[in-house]
Amino acid sequence: MNKVICLMGPTSIGKTALSISLCEQFNIEIISVDSVMIYKEFNIGSAKPSSLTLKKYPHSMIDIIEPWETYSVAFFYRDLLRNLDDIHKRGKIPLLVGGSMMYFKTFLIGGLSQMNQVSSQIRGKVNQMFEENGLEYLYKFLKNVDKESAKKIHHNDKYRIIRLVEIYFSNNKEKPSKIFNKCLENVQYYDTLNISIIPNDRSLLHLRIEQRLEKMLNEGFLDEVSSIKDRYPSKNLPALRTIGYKEANSYLEDRIDIESMKYQILASTRQLAKRQITWLRHLDATTVFTLLDNGNILRRVDSFLHKN
Repeated sequence: MNKVICLMGPTSIGKTALSISLCEQFNIEIISVDSVMIYKEFNIGSAKPSSLTLKKYPHSMIDIIEPWETYSVAFFYRDLLRNLDDIHKRGKIPLLVGGSMMYFKTFLIGGLSQMNQVSSQIRGKVNQMFEENGLEYLYKFLKNVDKESAKKIHHNDKYRIIRLVEIYFSNNKEKPSKIFNKCLENVQYYDTLNISIIPNDRSLLHLRIEQRLEKMLNEGFLDEVSSIKDRYPSKNLPALRTIGYKEANSYLEDRIDIESMKYQILASTRQLAKRQITWLRHLDATTVFTLLDNGNILRRVDSFLHKN
């Protein structure tokens, strides 16, 4: 069975540096699992590796679509399978690296084929439930119909609560957790090592997030956003709605001042990191390490690659 390594962690945790270290020591090739790095020209704000790094350590799934194009989870899964196959044919082991947890989840449950698509009618119905009764009601509803799914997410996680209720109604009121488990039973294509990096000191992660923002600004992040806006003035660019780019766009349009921009980016990034950590803590079959465990991670990968 072909091997795959998944290296997961919250934003700013140091996944890129660790993945390069793994490339230097093992016969592996990196696949990016990041929903912003897929876009061409969105470089600084996504913390995309430099062109020199990409030349020395090739990454699949970076710069694969134009700034105005949309890209779904289904497209990701399709492209991922093709890249996994290509890397295995070259005699290497794929290393999936990133923080886009929905992308990782799609791979780990074997795609979306066993879930019915959410219709506009059901989406409208669930949205009406939310608008009329609030998020607390919707979470209680989910907890009542599927306790297993409800306990794995935060009661204020609006996106996932709504998404799970939509899945429930779209699949003849079958529990989302039961659907996911069915998918897991059918995933027999790969021997997978899942590694999660979770900080044991949240303040250290917050410091890293602040340092990353300052680095972005010093490298010309605002110039990058301004240039993108100038090149595509009539385009509705999906990546301009992501964390960092959204706030920078508001600043460049004089809707907020620069200090407000920084505050909003930091607050949104911390919230993202919190959601990522929560998801990772509930992920089964994963080996968890902290920021200072690089040596142990290398030994774990070595053991995995050399097992029969």
